[in-house]
Amino acid sequence: MYIIRVTPENIEEGLEVIWEVFQEFVAPDYTQDGIDCFYSEFIKGEKFRKKFADGTEVMYGAYVDGELAGVLSISDLNTVSCVFVKGKYHRMGIGRKLFDIVIKELKETDAAEIKLNASPYAVPFYHAMGFHDTGAESSYKGIVYIPMKLVLDKENT
Repeated sequence: MYIIRVTPENIEEGLEVIWEVFQEFVAPDYTQDGIDCFYSEFIKGEKFRKKFADGTEVMYGAYVDGELAGVLSISDLNTVSCVFVKGKYHRMGIGRKLFDIVIKELKETDAAEIKLNASPYAVPFYHAMGFHDTGAESSYKGIVYIPMKLVLDKENT
């Protein structure tokens, strides 16, 4: 396995992984409005895509035997927008390795924390990674999430 930054020219492959994994693991907890909103804002949304082109968002891809197995995208404000790993690669440490790369790079910039809005499905993973809830479960246009953060210190290298 290797992890690299996904170039803006190759972002479609990352978005395909996000959509595939979202449909399988996250969508079952959402209303149709939430599914439609996620698709229109993240998969097809020009505003989200523009962030990769202008560098305000970066995506990391984990490749196994040449296949994109998982992705993590994060903004220049240290907010994770997407973490998705294909089902056949779950429980192989791919999500953790994606975070390891991001945490290492953020520590080099003296960042204090990483924030994200976790889907209910992903909460156990984020808790295992050391993230803590910062608020109650909420919803935005049918997208259900729990706000979380990870304080970057010597404990999580």
